[in-house]
Amino acid sequence: MREADYVVVGSGSAGAVVAARLSEDRDVSVLLLEAGPPDRSPVLHLPAAARYAFNARRFNWNYESEPEPHLNGRRIGQPRGRVLGGSSSINGLVYLRGHALDYEGWAAAGAAGWGYADVLPYFRKLETRVDHANPYQGDGGPVQVSTATRPNPISRAFIEASRQAGYAFSEDVNGYRQEGCGWFPMNAAGGLRWGVSRAYLYGARGRANLAVQCGGHADRIECEGRRAVAVVWRRGKGRYRVRARREIVLGAGAFNSPKLLMLSGIGDGDALKVHGIPVVQELPGVGANLMDHPLTAIQVACRQPVSLAGKLGTGAKAREALRWLVRRDGLLAGNHFECGAFIRSEAGVEFPDVQLYLFPIGVAEGSNDFMREHGFQVQISTQRSLSRGRVRLASSDPDAPPLMRFNYLEAERDLVELRAGFRHAREILAQPAMRDLHGGEISPGSSLKSDRDLDAFIRQHVVSSYHPCGTCRMGQDPMAVVDPECRVHGVEGLRVADASIMPLIPSCNLNCPTIMIGEKAADLIAGRPPPPPSNLPYFVDPEWRTRQR
Repeated sequence: MREADYVVVGSGSAGAVVAARLSEDRDVSVLLLEAGPPDRSPVLHLPAAARYAFNARRFNWNYESEPEPHLNGRRIGQPRGRVLGGSSSINGLVYLRGHALDYEGWAAAGAAGWGYADVLPYFRKLETRVDHANPYQGDGGPVQVSTATRPNPISRAFIEASRQAGYAFSEDVNGYRQEGCGWFPMNAAGGLRWGVSRAYLYGARGRANLAVQCGGHADRIECEGRRAVAVVWRRGKGRYRVRARREIVLGAGAFNSPKLLMLSGIGDGDALKVHGIPVVQELPGVGANLMDHPLTAIQVACRQPVSLAGKLGTGAKAREALRWLVRRDGLLAGNHFECGAFIRSEAGVEFPDVQLYLFPIGVAEGSNDFMREHGFQVQISTQRSLSRGRVRLASSDPDAPPLMRFNYLEAERDLVELRAGFRHAREILAQPAMRDLHGGEISPGSSLKSDRDLDAFIRQHVVSSYHPCGTCRMGQDPMAVVDPECRVHGVEGLRVADASIMPLIPSCNLNCPTIMIGEKAADLIAGRPPPPPSNLPYFVDPEWRTRQR
């Protein structure tokens, strides 16, 4: 295609949604560019194969941070989807919306129209909750969502232990009450991953007005004056230029959307001049405000042979594969992040700032391989990190990976929350419900108790939750990159719709909120009126100022 009404760059969790929704209008043409290949590999469709999917270099940008100054100079890996569906095709399928007050925070930060009452209708619109039970859930959307039907005994024990420790049980952590323990939804159903490729593009690709170009690597955006008019892209040795009659929409993610803006002359002028890039629009916030959820874990030996370690043998794998092929159920049909808890680190915190995930198998230290011994782990992440990083250009070469530094744990408060999360998780694991399973702490080891020892362990072992966001922040202040309608400040015909526009990081995994961004952005771009605001209430502990639970 040499011309289209809309050119969407990136087929990830928001870009695919934008392209599919815009193409519902048969009077407009849409070109969707994806740098990676189609999502044909079976490993991308098996929910339990997520770890293999995000380690497959063919489907992954395989980024890595610069040495992190507050993590003893360690570089932190950043797998990002480079395949149709983007990171929704390789992620862990933990399907969470975040707390209502996250979105109230967005609105207060300058993102008018993105408060909880505004975004809840979009969360409902995008999903079909297979086990639909309450008005907060959707029942007619493209993303199929379910919870584990036969949870692991360790998961059931963790839920009971959390209740014994004084945490309330939430019937739906995506509904009225996030705070407490509960079953974690996954965007998997019928034994299949429901990323945005399956949910949005499979049904839309038959439309004559939607062209999906895999292997299409965008190099830069061309502007005429202050208007974005075309995308220069390549596939193999071919070089192409596609003109956008209406708008260009970037959905390339928290690293590649700011990179593409900067390669196109949109960003901090002084930084662009270093690479010989002419400045089209001075926007110092491009690449700034990089956020993530730093994550660490407690690993525990399991006294009973009920962890997933018993399913790693060749025979067990073959039996599960056959079961999946015949019945689309069994161990391969789920993501195994079955449950967890959203808790507050201490009294005086208004809503949960720590997330706990129970994973019924251990991951070997320093690798992506599972432990062969029976064990499990509780993963701990702080939810609203105060540390901020930045994405920068390495050079003007479009093939050069962007430079990224998160500055994990630069803010002392982030370390305080992780440390508190460690102690609260240990308290849960010490409850009677875990007694028959808890076979001793493997890592970091029960002898590490002091603040000093825990802090040292966290700095040496904390990793990413793979939730980068915020690098094209939405707002109206001088450091904002897009306005509340996702339009790039000072540049006509150009929008950004992906996790990079989040003003503040939500208290959850980011896939579901990013799909929501795609849904809302599509309405804004098409000029469609939004759905009526929701009037459903949400829970905040009335005694949050004086108690932790």
